[in-house]
Amino acid sequence: FFFFLDLIALWSIIFEVEWLKNGTGMTFMDGSNGSQSNVSFRAGRVVRMIRLVRLVKLYKITSQRRREKKMLEDLKVLVEQGRMGAHEIEGHFHKMQHQKQSKVGNDLVDMITRKVIICVLSMLILVPLCTLEQETLHFDKTATLFHDTLNRDFQTNNCDALTTTVKDFLDITTLIGVPADADDSVDSPYYVLGIAFDPDPGCSETDAYLARTLTEDFSEERPEYLKEVILKTQGGNQTTITFSQRDASQDGAYYSVLLTCFVIVILISMSIAFENDAQQLVLSPIEQMMEMINMVADDPLEEFDFDNLGGTAGEYELKVVSLAIQKITTLLRIGFGVAGAEIISKNMSTHDGASSGLDPMIPGKRMYAIFGFCDIHEFDMCTEVLEDEIMNFVNNVARIVHEQVTRWSGTCNKNLGNAFLMIWRIGDEDELVDSNTRKRLTSSSNNNSGEDEKTGHVNVDLKRLPGLDTLSDKALFGFLKVVVEINRDPAVLAYRNDKRLQHGGQPFKLRMGFGLHAGWAIEGAVGSLQKVDATYLSPHVNMSARMEAASRQFGVAILMTERFHELMSTPAQEACRRLDIVTVKGSAEPMPIYTYDTFQNQTFPELMAPKGTGLSLITVLKKQAENYTVEEWNKDQDLQQLRILATADFNKKFKEGIDAYLASNWSKARMVLEECDKMMKDNDHGGDGPSRTILNYMRNRAWICPPDWQGFRPLTSK
Repeated sequence: FFFFLDLIALWSIIFEVEWLKNGTGMTFMDGSNGSQSNVSFRAGRVVRMIRLVRLVKLYKITSQRRREKKMLEDLKVLVEQGRMGAHEIEGHFHKMQHQKQSKVGNDLVDMITRKVIICVLSMLILVPLCTLEQETLHFDKTATLFHDTLNRDFQTNNCDALTTTVKDFLDITTLIGVPADADDSVDSPYYVLGIAFDPDPGCSETDAYLARTLTEDFSEERPEYLKEVILKTQGGNQTTITFSQRDASQDGAYYSVLLTCFVIVILISMSIAFENDAQQLVLSPIEQMMEMINMVADDPLEEFDFDNLGGTAGEYELKVVSLAIQKITTLLRIGFGVAGAEIISKNMSTHDGASSGLDPMIPGKRMYAIFGFCDIHEFDMCTEVLEDEIMNFVNNVARIVHEQVTRWSGTCNKNLGNAFLMIWRIGDEDELVDSNTRKRLTSSSNNNSGEDEKTGHVNVDLKRLPGLDTLSDKALFGFLKVVVEINRDPAVLAYRNDKRLQHGGQPFKLRMGFGLHAGWAIEGAVGSLQKVDATYLSPHVNMSARMEAASRQFGVAILMTERFHELMSTPAQEACRRLDIVTVKGSAEPMPIYTYDTFQNQTFPELMAPKGTGLSLITVLKKQAENYTVEEWNKDQDLQQLRILATADFNKKFKEGIDAYLASNWSKARMVLEECDKMMKDNDHGGDGPSRTILNYMRNRAWICPPDWQGFRPLTSK
């Protein structure tokens, strides 16, 4: 029924087109042939236009159903050809029925429809006001009536009567061309320019009046403004009347300009309105997503606050996509880490010249960093007894390692289950060595600096880099905080009472080993298009792993190379002790190794935010790392508690024993180191691990220093 009414509305609107109306001769009930612009007629037009909008919506629904029917017929043909099963048709049909237009699409259509309706209604109401509607001028009829009156009433050549008639005619020229039922007070835009009689009645009074009232010089008038009417009677009398249409034409031009301006305003307004809708719902979210992608491509490691970019209001599909991009970029940053920054940047870049395909296999590049390797002790046993709970166990440890290392300016590169590779990045080789700083940063005085003749690379002397002592201090500080937290975190401490992990009824105590070294590595992608890992490969990475493995041999938590130790600040170096001088596999160069004493068999107090500051504990710890100074080595409570057994007397005596051992005085070294071992009887191992390691080495050689002893030994542990 409503569809039928909509068709009637459409039919009535069609015949409002002027050339169709005139061609069909259609008239309305008032017999006006549709020319009247009364209020009721315009209101009816508005109603019909609104129904036309409904008709458009019905057409869209019908078109959608027609497409669904056509698709169903095509699917049936595929079934008949054996290319698809009947159950697959049901799945397609079910999916097709549940397909809904997106919320963005619905809102955009509704907003545009409302604006179109407002625009059409505004035009229907205001266009007539900007249009000059005038009745057709009947110049010939007016002149004929005037001519007939003169011939009927004044054939006696009565000049007074003729003058009076002409005067009366000119007095009412404002009504010339206006219908008889028009309001007499309305001024007409049409005027009489001249009246001529033939033959001339010879009335001087009439001629004088016409001369005073009218002008016979029409040269100033444009030809298209003049209308001349010539009338004759059977008696030979002729009357010529010249009319002017100038004011009428000017008024028509004024209204035409007004209508043009109105149309321009409407077009500009609707254009701005449509553009704002598209900008708000579609373009702005897309531009925001592009800006997010470019930001991540330019700096993949930065944690951007995308909320400050603004966004669309409401949970629109584009907002969902925008949030998905944020999550994907965060996952990429977490998954690839620092080593994969260039992979992310290269594959996400949208700048000119960027590759359109996926290419994760970027070439490696040489860089410098501090490498930290840490490992969970007794991991095989933990995996065997914890079974499916091993993931929770490892993730609790990883949470502590990642939080502390990240807080102290490091990043995690690899999670190997029982081990973690941590990186404190110093910079690319190209950044550290350039034409202006090559001489300042390099030196030929030792093998660790200067230009490598085999590879052509310049080995950077890291000791000369400003600010690297702070980064090195933070690397050790971060690992020490991990040692503290694995002995304080409630989730980790809970495993102490897990009977599956206990030996002989003794609580299980999580212990970890840490190795630190500094040097160069090749940063890049390892793998294939099926699986890629962004990592670091070099002997220096392996060295940090060797230090971690050797930490078990020496019975310490942290072992570091001299190359790392010499990068730290003086207070940090003084807090460490030299354990031995060794050579490692692949290098014949003797290398001192150091540790930071950690007494873990104690209770560490729970951390709490300072009262009265209004700051959270996380904020306080973050500020401590950001505002690090060397005074932290002497005032941080956790570090002081870790080194509580490493007294000044112990360090002095241990140095005496090691010096004697390295100087071939093994008898003195034996006596001093045995005393050092007793001084550490309260340690986790019931004694000093490094002292016992050196004593065991000398015992295996019957306490006799070899004749070829050069003050160092090979490190047997990998």
